[in-house]
Amino acid sequence: MEQSERGLPLLEVERLSKAYGCLQAVDHISFQLWPGELVALLGENGAGKTTTLQMLAGLLTPSEGSIYLRGQRLTADELKSLVGYMPEMPTLYPGLTGQEFLEFVGGLRGFSRASCRERASELLVRFGLEEVAQRRIRAYSQGMKRRLVLCATLLHQPPLLLLDEPLNGIDPSGVMLVKRELATLSAQGHALLIATHLLDVAERLCGRAIILGRGRIVADGSLDELRARAGESTLEQIFARLALASSAETMREEGR
Repeated sequence: MEQSERGLPLLEVERLSKAYGCLQAVDHISFQLWPGELVALLGENGAGKTTTLQMLAGLLTPSEGSIYLRGQRLTADELKSLVGYMPEMPTLYPGLTGQEFLEFVGGLRGFSRASCRERASELLVRFGLEEVAQRRIRAYSQGMKRRLVLCATLLHQPPLLLLDEPLNGIDPSGVMLVKRELATLSAQGHALLIATHLLDVAERLCGRAIILGRGRIVADGSLDELRARAGESTLEQIFARLALASSAETMREEGR
């Protein structure tokens, strides 16, 4: 690994790939994330966003490539202890209350009961769920469930957060709250990689975007850099110019 003027990256990904037989879901991607960065991971459905996040979280074994966290190449189990991963479709236990669910997750991570209770209560307040903490999850709205899963993702205070569509199903007031908390986490030095299809939200929230097209990185840079490259002003226009054009070119090449 090389150290840049910005210091050692929190995360470095080198030629990461995942193949399922003849299908190349992720194709030799490389990038870095630094502490405090809030980065959007963009791409059409099937571009490789979720597969990338799952490999970075230690939940999926790469076919090739390396993942370094704080300069160390880590095993899947080591990644799980240092990464907070929020899946798009998580498993919840509808018969538990929100408080019980967070304490259960904390217990799986080896927290004491007292530590679980304290940390769970703190997060429930931060994400506006304190009034429903003792209500069973089956009675939660979709937005409440998403905020609860985000609480579970943050329980062990991981330095790296991998969030798959974190704002899906959340009402406008909840979106404002979650965006504020994500910005706070970034200011505290956490690195966040957020897969989302909400380009307007990504444009307002993130300072940088990585755009995937058919498993490859087709663009990576600050929004100003991407605007200059694409000759467009909004992230939606940039995405259309870079990602969709790249996908069309790849399909033409594969059809030859």
